[in-house]
Amino acid sequence: MSNCQKTMKYIRLMVILLFLSSLIPILNNANAQENTSYQSINFNSDSPLNVNNSTVVYGYASSNQNSITISWKLEYSEILYDSGQIILNSESNNFQNPTYQWQIFLDFLSYPNSCTCYLTVILESSSPQIIIKPIFFSLDDELLEPALIIDDNSNDLFSDKIYFSGNAWSFDNSLPNLYWNIIKTNSQASSCKLDSSEILTNSMGIESSFTYQFSFENELDISNYDDGFYSLYLWANTLYNTNSLNSEFYCRFIQVDNNKPISIIQSQENLKLLEGFSPILFDGSVSSDPFFGRSKLNFVWVLSQHIPNLNDDKFHLEVINVSSGDDERTFLIDSLNSGNYSLILTVTDESGLSNSSSLDFSITNMAPVAKLSIDDVEIFDGDSLILLQDQEIDLDATESSDTENDILSLGCIWKVNNVPFYEGCKRTFSWPESVNDNEFILSLEVTDNDNLISKISINIKSESSREGTYFSLTFLFISIIFVSYAFYKRYNIMDEKIPKW
Repeated sequence: MSNCQKTMKYIRLMVILLFLSSLIPILNNANAQENTSYQSINFNSDSPLNVNNSTVVYGYASSNQNSITISWKLEYSEILYDSGQIILNSESNNFQNPTYQWQIFLDFLSYPNSCTCYLTVILESSSPQIIIKPIFFSLDDELLEPALIIDDNSNDLFSDKIYFSGNAWSFDNSLPNLYWNIIKTNSQASSCKLDSSEILTNSMGIESSFTYQFSFENELDISNYDDGFYSLYLWANTLYNTNSLNSEFYCRFIQVDNNKPISIIQSQENLKLLEGFSPILFDGSVSSDPFFGRSKLNFVWVLSQHIPNLNDDKFHLEVINVSSGDDERTFLIDSLNSGNYSLILTVTDESGLSNSSSLDFSITNMAPVAKLSIDDVEIFDGDSLILLQDQEIDLDATESSDTENDILSLGCIWKVNNVPFYEGCKRTFSWPESVNDNEFILSLEVTDNDNLISKISINIKSESSREGTYFSLTFLFISIIFVSYAFYKRYNIMDEKIPKW
């Protein structure tokens, strides 16, 4: 096989591999579609039915399943009139999304009496699809109460306003009026158990906002209500001549939260802290909601440092740490870095209401404490020392101290007559060649990482300066003897001139 043939063989192989790799996303997508559950169910008409006889209700369902189960029930005022179940198998050529036609026969003539009934149809699955249709049934043109359906809303916690939507119908196709009442209850278990007379007392009308035919969207102002548990009642009303007809009462348990939580930061009393390794604890766990307590609160901690401005004597805040979460009830910081700080705790409840508290604190850096030993003898600031011209001594500042976090960063600078001479906290030292006088000042500067300095200065003298000192002392001693002798002689002469009787 020639080289050209081998090359062509490799090229064909690569083309095949690239083609197969391009099919992988398609196959994965196909598998994902097979595993994705899709379904919907609808009536043939969204309008309610007005009937005076038995009737059939039609609808359709879509699903990617080859078989579906539909259950239904007909109710009036929590009384079950009828129910049943339908199992349908797909006959559609569209296997990815088959459509099912269904029908339900309702034998109204066998039911007890006229009603504003509700037909509920359920497409059974792990996530059931539910649709509801009102049916006005009357044999003798009886007056029937209006029908009301409120859209499902899983939320039961409200602040300031309650938003809701739904549909309302009257048996004569007129738009009904909407009413509401909110009544305090002790718990969810005791809610929605009042009779109609209590519900209608102090009821309030709703300015209807029907957006499309018999559909409406409304909001209720609950800003003046105290925090707590309530039963919310909604109903539709139709005035027909002198008759006032109310729909069945829609009721749900709600929680009203109009008050912000209380944010509290607990800390140690003294907030002027010393720099070190010890952590600083701030506790926000006593923060709470006035009614709902300490559960379901979210905590946000923001730590900022006061940074001086370059152009003026003011400062700005620079955020250096943010921590948040429903379990972040405490905030822990180290005390390694000196400075002025502000800490803000914002507590947010489940309704989104929030409240903040803050405090300022400072971390002060302690200056190091310099300690000097020469030849293992401790030396203090202002001491004097005789150093021979050929003598070598050991300088040791390793026993200098500072706070825990700074101790390892201490630096030592040795100066002769204020001129830097050595670095390092342990050195050997002899008479500097640059010093021509008989004495000089040796200084030790111990510096931490915040540039704070501790200093020890001593006077170093030569041997000749000591001899000069001895001469001065000897001369002073002789001068004292001479003066004393002169005073003595003068006293004796005066004493001889005085006559003796």
